[in-house]
Amino acid sequence: MRTWLRDGRWISILACVVLVVAFVAPTARLCLGAAEGHLVCNWVLDRTPSTDDWRSFAGAWEAARISLRDFHQWPSWNPYHCGGIPLYQDPQTPVPGVMFLLTFAWLPTPVAMKLWLWVHLLVGALGARALLRHHNANVPEQIFGAALVTACGFCSEHFGGGHLSFTPFLFLPWVLLGHRRALTDARWSVLTAVALAFAVWEGGTYPVPLLFVALAADTVLRLGDPASRRAFVVTLPLTSGLFGLLASVRLLPVLLWLREHPRLMPLDDSMTVAEVVLAWTARAHDRPFPGHIFVWPEYGDYIGVAPVALFVAAILAAFARRDDGARDRRVDVGVALALVWCALGNIPGFSLFGLLHELPVYRSLRVPSRFLYPATVLLALVVGRALADLRALLVARRTRPSLRRAFVGLEYALALGVIIDLVAVNSPRLQVGADPPIPAGRAATAFHQIDGGDYWRWPTYPVRGVGTTVCYAAFDWTPAPQIWQGPGPQQRLEPADSGSVRALEWTPNVLRFEVDLARPATLLVNQNTDSGWTTSLGTVDRAQALLAVDLPAGRRAVTLTHAVRGLWTGALFTLLGILASVWLVLRALPERVEQWRDALARRIFEGD
Repeated sequence: MRTWLRDGRWISILACVVLVVAFVAPTARLCLGAAEGHLVCNWVLDRTPSTDDWRSFAGAWEAARISLRDFHQWPSWNPYHCGGIPLYQDPQTPVPGVMFLLTFAWLPTPVAMKLWLWVHLLVGALGARALLRHHNANVPEQIFGAALVTACGFCSEHFGGGHLSFTPFLFLPWVLLGHRRALTDARWSVLTAVALAFAVWEGGTYPVPLLFVALAADTVLRLGDPASRRAFVVTLPLTSGLFGLLASVRLLPVLLWLREHPRLMPLDDSMTVAEVVLAWTARAHDRPFPGHIFVWPEYGDYIGVAPVALFVAAILAAFARRDDGARDRRVDVGVALALVWCALGNIPGFSLFGLLHELPVYRSLRVPSRFLYPATVLLALVVGRALADLRALLVARRTRPSLRRAFVGLEYALALGVIIDLVAVNSPRLQVGADPPIPAGRAATAFHQIDGGDYWRWPTYPVRGVGTTVCYAAFDWTPAPQIWQGPGPQQRLEPADSGSVRALEWTPNVLRFEVDLARPATLLVNQNTDSGWTTSLGTVDRAQALLAVDLPAGRRAVTLTHAVRGLWTGALFTLLGILASVWLVLRALPERVEQWRDALARRIFEGD
């Protein structure tokens, strides 16, 4: 404890907490200037911002929450959106994210979603601090890096816009830390695999593939070092294997569903280097971005002129070095430049993003500018390490203590100035307006479809027991054209004179009916079909867009059930991954890993 207090690490941890609290303050209490010039402040903790993405994620959160809490069902199907759509297999759904599972039963959805955001921002800040500390950065250098990683414009534009699935981007510092520390202790591969698996669990559709690009760049650029190559023989299989196992509970069902509904996106956007600099340095910009198909918030990532200038200086310094640390610094620079290159998108000549876009998962990605956040994390790392190198140079040259103290004082001033600037510019964008609160209470046990006239109130639909055919999804999904609107029976028979049908029970995942048929008929249910639907009697007609079941004649009960394909198999693999991770942490000591590596080498090369 004395060492912890004496070395000042508590200062950097406290600074990370204060930074996050200051940055997220508008999401709890929003202050706006009134016409008379007075500041008007209102509590908005229980109100989501007024953007379609916030409403979309809040509606999905509500649907999952009421499935678990009110119907005691796993959130498999979402009947409230798009005429019915998969919920758990939607790649962006935040289930089974740890923060969702910890909060859904007792916190209102807007509060829980904001707590999710706050915790992720704190995780990102502490991750940047830990990564820089691993690379010998002092307290102000750690704080500087945490500010860029947490309070940059990318976070404010996308989190404020409602991209909850982007919050796993904040795991990148921990992913890099685990990857690099595993070079000397293979047990750190567990940290990398766990962080990547958490990103999958939380619906990180863009973060996961982009984090893998950062890892791949860091790996490729280290292959020139024999020690790194030797370490990768163990760490890469460990990381990839553990990730595959740990992520399976979510990854396997999502991949099975995407195989049926592929999302193939065009390669239709690009940036120039000048526009990247603009994205990093523009304090404000009109919403349109001339020459681009997306609006400015997709590109904006304000961090300020000073960090960008220091980044350029750090790049020049890295390539000017000729000492033992030159290779390691150039790896950081190379990863950062590779990520910027990807952010440029479909540029003339050789496009790195274009090459990635040929790979199966990356064909689903459309907005290359989203690589700017991983590039920003590497920028923070490059600049933070350059400042640490300059400080070490002052010590090596035995400069006067007063000069060294003055340099550290300037670093504190730089970190504080960056924090003030980023919070002032970016923080207000985290709360764009405030929708009315979502009604409390239990979900309705009756259900019907309504038109989409009040889609902006979609997060209230699960409690109200209504659905809409309006779609706001990140993948192609077309509601069945036969869906009918309004209250009343949500089932019917074709032909209509074949008998009678009566609803016995309605829940999101289970529908029960009593049918009395004089001859075979088709039961039509007023929502979309999906491969996850099964029936206790007859057969589901997969050729129809509407949920339809072909039934034989007779009087009996029919139960339709929606289940997540691959869930139990994925859960078993994830359990194996947890057990393997615990075993590795306890058993894969560095000296033991060396013995395994030597034994494997002898078996391969000597045939023992």
